Amino acid sequence: MTNIAGTIRPDTAKRHEAKYRNGNRLHRQTLNRFFDRVSSEIAALKFSSILDFGCGEAFFWEEVKSRMDVPAEVVGIDLRSQALEKAKLSHPEFMFMQQDILSWEPDRKFDLVIASQVLEHLVEPGRFLKRLCEVSHRHLLLSVPWEPLFRLCNLARGRDLGRLGNHPEHVNHWGQRSFERFVSRYARVERSITCFPFLIIVARPRMHDGH
Repeated sequence: MTNIAGTIRPDTAKRHEAKYRNGNRLHRQTLNRFFDRVSSEIAALKFSSILDFGCGEAFFWEEVKSRMDVPAEVVGIDLRSQALEKAKLSHPEFMFMQQDILSWEPDRKFDLVIASQVLEHLVEPGRFLKRLCEVSHRHLLLSVPWEPLFRLCNLARGRDLGRLGNHPEHVNHWGQRSFERFVSRYARVERSITCFPFLIIVARPRMHDGH
């Protein structure tokens, strides 16, 4: 499988659990606002199949399913086998597989491809986004931390102080304009949304829209 240069750490699962199970009121409000907006964007799109790239333990779908019905086939892929086992137990109606997106050859394209809080972890994000465009039949939904606000939030709550608030797995840092420019190399940006402290883009692969 593709080497992503140490962006998966021994404490990755623990950090994911802490992020989604944190009961702090402000933390919960921030996540709720993000998932309210993400769910709204998903509901506005037409699709019958979804690929979730870097699905992890599928906490994303726990949040989305609490806000809307997902009347579609959902396939999640990740490199971490233990995370996938948890995802399968939590969402048996979906399909989860251990796959490397750069070498995996799915038997069809997906109407909607999602990469939520994944691209910031990848050493060569352009290679991955190009591949995501290739397996998307219609739309992409991408979200990343909004920098430098995300790091400032970490500093304010005493997280990763020795790294000036930078998450130890984050190797890319985008503001709204720089993320739009990055995505625009591979896809046509339809909507660019700020949802403090996250960025969300809905895009259409250029190869499928005639642009």
